[in-house]
Amino acid sequence: MNTVDNQLPFVLRASNISEISQVYATGDRDFTDIQLNGIDLSVSDLSWSFLSDTDLEGFDFSNANLSFATLRGANLKGANLCLAILRGSDLRNANLQEAILSGSILRGADLQEANFSNAYLLGSNLSDAILSNANLSNAHLLGANLSNTDFSGATVDNARFGWNTGISNQMKFELQL
Repeated sequence: MNTVDNQLPFVLRASNISEISQVYATGDRDFTDIQLNGIDLSVSDLSWSFLSDTDLEGFDFSNANLSFATLRGANLKGANLCLAILRGSDLRNANLQEAILSGSILRGADLQEANFSNAYLLGSNLSDAILSNANLSNAHLLGANLSNTDFSGATVDNARFGWNTGISNQMKFELQL
């Protein structure tokens, strides 16, 4: 958490990506207290960053690198994460309703209890991801790589699967496909 001399927390207000880059360059990866409203984060390198419980509704993270980022409990409703790299990221309890994750890499990501209702995951790589107790109602997963993906307890009502790689007969049975 960012503090001033008297050690009281304060909020950084970043006006552009260069300010975020300056913070990142110092080695600080905790952006929890930075207001990111209106900043274009597409094509940004935010790997290993800490954005838990942050309101990122509608943000553009297309083509961004969020590998190993912590986005636990973040609100990413309607966010554009098309072609984003989220390998090994922590998105537990995140709200990804109506988010666009087409072509994104979520390999090994922790997506437990995340809300992907009405999200687009077309052609995404979800191999080795943990989606236990996640909500995938009405999600579009056509062409997604589902190798070794854990769907235990996940809600998949009206989710659209097809042309998926790595989907085993056991997984088809469990998901009632």
